[in-house]
Amino acid sequence: MPYRKIYFFLIILFTTCTIYAQLSTGPEIAWQRCYGTSGGDNFLDAIVTSDNSIVASIYYGGYDGDATGLFSLSHPAGLIKFDSDFNIMWQKFFGGTDNITYFKKVVELNNSNLAAAGNSSAYDMDFPDNHGNLDFIIVSTDNNGNKLWSKSYGCAGIDEIEGFLPTLDGGYLLTGYTNGSGGDIPFHYGSGFTNDVIIIKTDSLGEILWLKVLGGSGNDSPIGDVVEINRGYYIINIGTYSNDYDVTDSGFEGLKRWIIKIDSFGNIVDESFMEGNVDLYTYTNDMVIPFGDGFMVVGNGNANSLLYPTSPEHALEEGAVAIFNADLELTFFKQWGGGHIDGFKRVVQDENGNFIFLGYSESIDYDLPGNYNGGETVDYWLFATDSNFNPLWSKNFGGSDPCGDLGCSNFSGNLVLKDNMLYAFIKNTIPDSFPDYDIECGMEGTNDYYTDAWLVAFDLSTVNIDMPIVDNNFFIYPNPAENSIFISGNTPDSNSYTFLMYNTLGQKVYEVAFINNEENKINIQSLPSGLYVAAIISDGIIIQSEKIILQ
Repeated sequence: MPYRKIYFFLIILFTTCTIYAQLSTGPEIAWQRCYGTSGGDNFLDAIVTSDNSIVASIYYGGYDGDATGLFSLSHPAGLIKFDSDFNIMWQKFFGGTDNITYFKKVVELNNSNLAAAGNSSAYDMDFPDNHGNLDFIIVSTDNNGNKLWSKSYGCAGIDEIEGFLPTLDGGYLLTGYTNGSGGDIPFHYGSGFTNDVIIIKTDSLGEILWLKVLGGSGNDSPIGDVVEINRGYYIINIGTYSNDYDVTDSGFEGLKRWIIKIDSFGNIVDESFMEGNVDLYTYTNDMVIPFGDGFMVVGNGNANSLLYPTSPEHALEEGAVAIFNADLELTFFKQWGGGHIDGFKRVVQDENGNFIFLGYSESIDYDLPGNYNGGETVDYWLFATDSNFNPLWSKNFGGSDPCGDLGCSNFSGNLVLKDNMLYAFIKNTIPDSFPDYDIECGMEGTNDYYTDAWLVAFDLSTVNIDMPIVDNNFFIYPNPAENSIFISGNTPDSNSYTFLMYNTLGQKVYEVAFINNEENKINIQSLPSGLYVAAIISDGIIIQSEKIILQ
C-alpha cells in the first residue's frame, strides 16, 4: 500500500507581503477582436507554436456570423491558427452530423503536429466509434490542421475530460470522470448519479494501453492538468467525497483533495490528502503546472484558511497559489483578493520569473482596483507578482452585464504571453450597446447570456509601477546614476537586507543582499539606461522603494 501523507496545517509558509497603498492597475488593452454567432461562442484553449504562431480552440454555438459557411457539421470543435500578426491562417472543424463536439485542450508535438482533446456526443463522421453519449476524444492533425486520426473513449453514460498530456514516451494520458460503465469503462463504483475518476494511457496513435477507474461510491473528479514529474511518473489531483474503495484511508470525511502519483502502468505509488474546503478549494478546470521538483496549483482559496488567512478584511474566496514538492507535500500557500468572490484559473510566467494570473473577481477592494458591477457579479481579473509572489499590479476588465463576464457560466479559455504582449483567449457577454466598459465588439445572441469568443491583447509596456508609502530608512544615491548605486543606512544596525530593482514592466532585473553597517556600493553596469524602481526588503517586506534613473 502506498505511504499516505495527511496534512492539516503542518507547513512552512513563505508569507512575504508588500505595503503598497494601491497596486498599479496593470497594462492597457491594445486591441480586441470577437468571433461570434447568434449562439453561445467561446475560446477554450490557446498555445504558442514553434513557428511563432498561435493555435486556439474555439466553439461556435451557431452557424451564422463569423461561422457562416465554415462547416456543415453539427456544433463542431474548431481549431484556428493565427500568424504573428493575428491574421487567420486556417480554421478546421471536427464533429458529426448531430450533437456537439468541443476541444478543451490543444498541444503541439515535437514534430510540429497538433493534438486536441475534449468531448463529443457525435456518432458519425470524425467519431463513428462513439459509445452512446458524451465521450472523451483525441484528434491528431498535421501542422496545417489536417486530420491524421481521431479516437473516442468512454461508455454509454457521460464521460467528461479534465486533463490531457502528451507523455515523454510519445503517447498520451487523459483524465476525466464518468457516471457509468461499459464500452471502455470496465466498472463503476457508485450509482448513475455519482462520478468515478477515469485515467486512460494511450500510445502515439491513441490506442488504449491501460485504463484505470479510481474513487468510491461518492462523487470523484480530477482537478486540472496532469503533470509528468519524471519520465513515466504522473501526478493527478482529485476532488473526492468518497470514503470507501480506493479512498478508504484518507483520514478525512466529506470533500477532500486526493493527490496521487502513478507509475507508467497506472499503479498508485504515492498519495496525500488535504481537506477540500478549508484552504485550497477543489474546483475543476484549475491549472496545475510543473514547478521545481513538484507542481503548482492555481485556483481558489478560502479567505478563512488555516494556512494563510486573509480574513476578516478579505472574505469568501480568493485567487490562490499552492506549491507541492515531489513527495506531494504542500510547501507554499498564498492568496489574494478582496471582500467578495475571487479566483485564479490560468497563469503564465515571463522570462524574468514574474507570474501573471488570469481569473475572475467580484471584489472592489484590497487587491482589486474595482468591479464594473459594484461587486454584484464577476469581471475578469489579471494579477501579477514577482517570482517571490510579491504583488506587482492588478487589473479588472470586461463589461457590466448582470450575468457577469462569464455569462452566468464557468471560466473558459487561456492566457498566452508572446513578445511582451499578453493575449487572453476567453469569452464576453454581449452588451446591448458598445462600448460597455472594455467590451467593444460582439454579435447579438438569441439569449441575453450568450457569449462571443473574445480575444483581448494587453500591451505590457504600458504597465507603470506605483510607489509604496514608506518611511525612508536608507539613502539611495546618486539619482540619476550611471555605473554604481550607493546605499547608506540612516541607522546602521548590522542586519541583512535585500536590494531589488524593477523595470517599468514590473519585472525584477537585479537582486543583491547587503549588511546595514556601512556604505554599500551596488554595481549596476549590466543594466541598460532607463527608469527603474529600487526597493529594499527586510524579512520579506518592502520597507523602502523609490524611482531611480540609470543613465
